[in-house]
Amino acid sequence: MTNIQPVRKLPDVLIYHPPKTNSFRMFSTRDGKTLGIMNVFHITDDELFINPLIICRQRRQGYGTKFLNFAKHLSEKLGCGGRLGVKATTLELDPHNPPHIFYRKFGFTSKDKKMIGIIDKHIRKGKQLDYRRTAPLMMYYPDDNVKQSFWQKIKNRFF
Repeated sequence: MTNIQPVRKLPDVLIYHPPKTNSFRMFSTRDGKTLGIMNVFHITDDELFINPLIICRQRRQGYGTKFLNFAKHLSEKLGCGGRLGVKATTLELDPHNPPHIFYRKFGFTSKDKKMIGIIDKHIRKGKQLDYRRTAPLMMYYPDDNVKQSFWQKIKNRFF
């Protein structure tokens, strides 16, 4: 009689990285459909930059958070200490849901303290930002990464 090992339960999602690309795709293990895409760039030695992170369907199910946790782990693996950078931009795909609050709730911050104050106020009140008043915002994770802007880091590296 052979020992049969029980099959481990598959996770709800799988993240696939096609070779020689900066792209990651998240798939559902239930139906195989694409849940989201994320491109990452290791531009500086101390930060992994995400552009873009798009959840294709079923928002507010934790898929964006799973992608950010994955990016944070990848940043640690690449020697960036878990530091991330992102440009929070309202996308044409979903103009009524700017991502600024999502990134802020995860722990991102910005040098633009006025905008961070507005975002925090909306979070406290449980309100969505008005997409007509949001501008692209460079955001960084964790807080200590905001000391130097993304473009300043590139300038310091190449010039």
